[in-house]
Amino acid sequence: LQYMQVLGPARVVASTDCGFATTGKSTVLTEDIVWLKLKSLAQGARLATERFLNIGGPAPTSVAYSPTGFRVTILGDARQAGLQLLQGELGRRAWSLDVVPMEAGVERCYDRLKHSVDTPVAIVAAGPEEAAFAEQVLALLARDRNISRRPHVLFAFGSARPGLESLGALPRAPEQAVAAAEAVQRRMQAGMVFDKRQLAPSSVLASAPQAPPAQVDVVIIGAGLLGLHAAVQLRRRGFTVAVLEKRMIVGGIWSMYANSHSQVNSSEGGYSLKDVLGEAGANRDHSTAREMITDIGKLAKEVDGSIYCGVSVAKVLKRSGGYNVVSQTEGAGMQVTSARGAVLAINDRVGMPRPCHWPGQEAFRGTVTSGTNDNLSHVSWQGKRVVVVGMGAFAIENARTALEHGADHVTVVVRRHGTVCPKIIDYLNFVKPFDANFQHDATTNIKQMQSWSSLHRRSG
Repeated sequence: LQYMQVLGPARVVASTDCGFATTGKSTVLTEDIVWLKLKSLAQGARLATERFLNIGGPAPTSVAYSPTGFRVTILGDARQAGLQLLQGELGRRAWSLDVVPMEAGVERCYDRLKHSVDTPVAIVAAGPEEAAFAEQVLALLARDRNISRRPHVLFAFGSARPGLESLGALPRAPEQAVAAAEAVQRRMQAGMVFDKRQLAPSSVLASAPQAPPAQVDVVIIGAGLLGLHAAVQLRRRGFTVAVLEKRMIVGGIWSMYANSHSQVNSSEGGYSLKDVLGEAGANRDHSTAREMITDIGKLAKEVDGSIYCGVSVAKVLKRSGGYNVVSQTEGAGMQVTSARGAVLAINDRVGMPRPCHWPGQEAFRGTVTSGTNDNLSHVSWQGKRVVVVGMGAFAIENARTALEHGADHVTVVVRRHGTVCPKIIDYLNFVKPFDANFQHDATTNIKQMQSWSSLHRRSG
């Protein structure tokens, strides 16, 4: 870890010592010892990587986002023996499982799939005829441009052609059903993993932290979504910028506090980056952490040479015609950067992690941990009874995640009851026009909340 901090991780390689060469054929060094040493070497490298990427962060977080869920729609007769075997195996791996017979018709199947926007959907066709049916449904979904959907992936038994994933023959035995279900899961989750090492700027990988320049047009403090967005916009307009980040990777709260299953919980328009990245951006409705961090990584790549990691800002001092930003870089001491402008792209809504401890906690045989920083990525929620303490954004997220992953029951314990309302309320507020002072007409806000509150009470 010390070498990585001085030279940069790209210049440090974990390797075996000379004993592996000189005693490789010796009976003293047995095969089991060799593999144990190599295992320890790999574990040590992973541990050093985790610690390096977490330098400057208030609490450790994961190195990679784990895969999120997917839904499955099977096209075929649910009474077929092969499909009955498959349903059980897919049901254990998917967030939801739906079986639609061809007799339902293309339009009805389209109606059942058109609102599946929160996760990718695997469409599994029982045979060639069902695969052709599925292609008609997918064509209708492709023509519907009213909403941004996640991918629909077509799998088929007994059919192999471009545009679908072949699963071979319909299962006749339990082990064949397991193999087919695993193939679907691998394909659906292949693109869901995000390695946060991709968020380390090139300067971090190749050297010790670099001190920021003495003068730029604009200093941006914080390399989260806002800071990088501002840097890209300024650079495209011809300004020189320096983005100062305390951690060794960019991404702000999305790479630090967010969980693998976190999603945007505010008006989507406020998070959309398509005006900057184009339609190829991963960001879409109710975006996942992986989608957000993928787009953040694209922003960072565009301004890679202007990002300075491992830099702590001590003061921002106003002066005539601009600002002096006083910072400290590990190994390089204090610096002063003169700038015409300074942007504080810092988050003051998510505070420092606050440890909690309750009497008798040590005797509890379950899992007790915070619901942030990907601390629950290893937990199997299936069949669990879950207690969530608090009612902030992360509390509601963890309640949702537990239920989506098969928890039997979730209890939310709060000191004061918060309000969880449909995001349409927030969205309607967002799309209202601004006036000359960049203000909304607040009159309709009250009407919207009153209408929703009345419906909420009447629903019981």
